[in-house]
Amino acid sequence: MRQLFLSPKFIAVTIAIIALVGVPFTLIQLQRQQNLSQEAESILWLTTQSASSSCAVDGGGANIAATFINTEPRSSSTAMTVTVKDTQTGKSQSMDSISGGDSKTVVIQTGKSSLAAGTVNFALSWTDGHSGTDSRTASYNAVSKCVQPTPLPTQQPTPTPTVPPGVPTPTICPTLGPVQNVHIDCPNCKLTPSPSP
Repeated sequence: MRQLFLSPKFIAVTIAIIALVGVPFTLIQLQRQQNLSQEAESILWLTTQSASSSCAVDGGGANIAATFINTEPRSSSTAMTVTVKDTQTGKSQSMDSISGGDSKTVVIQTGKSSLAAGTVNFALSWTDGHSGTDSRTASYNAVSKCVQPTPLPTQQPTPTPTVPPGVPTPTICPTLGPVQNVHIDCPNCKLTPSPSP
């Protein structure tokens, strides 16, 4: 058996098998690594983002409008899942998945009547699940004294009187208006002249 392993024929066959199986396998693995490297270089988290602050039209306080544009080429592998968070208030809003070439704007309702100048952070990940995360920031200006609307008093309904069972319902008499064009003749009301002295 030992002579078989040391024979030149066995060694030549073993080298041939390694060359036929090992070399193609090594080449395939190198090609895969090169493809992954090229994909990683072609997907660079290309984005544009912005934020602005303003008072809500309905008087609900200060709002932050956050806009995110995925400037990657349109492809299933370039869709990004984005969440934006205000660093000042800690409030966040999901922007869901944004495909390459698309944009989305969300409004963060801070619930505050004023804001100092601040920033929002955009947390990015690939929607299709391939590895990698990134983040971006955008700044917004200060907002002061957003006026909250004064709530209107709620009107209480006028209570309706209830009549116990068996009691006739009273009839409400109409209010009379001024009397017009009426002439009253009184036969005994005539004035007699007083006698002269």
